[in-house]
Amino acid sequence: MGAAIFFSIGILFLLSIPIITSRLAKRMGRDPKRWFFIGLLLPVIATFILFFLPDLSEKEK
Repeated sequence: MGAAIFFSIGILFLLSIPIITSRLAKRMGRDPKRWFFIGLLLPVIATFILFFLPDLSEKEK
């Protein structure tokens, strides 16, 4: 039982960074699905890259 809980917490932790990256990408006017998968491959690096890209949501308005 303890191993299953530990495994579940680990999976949630690994998926939390790509979810945060995809939500940030959506707010910035970018494709959240694409950034979710980039966040899976490069978890912390993808978030930092996204911070330095221009905000496209202002251009749409």
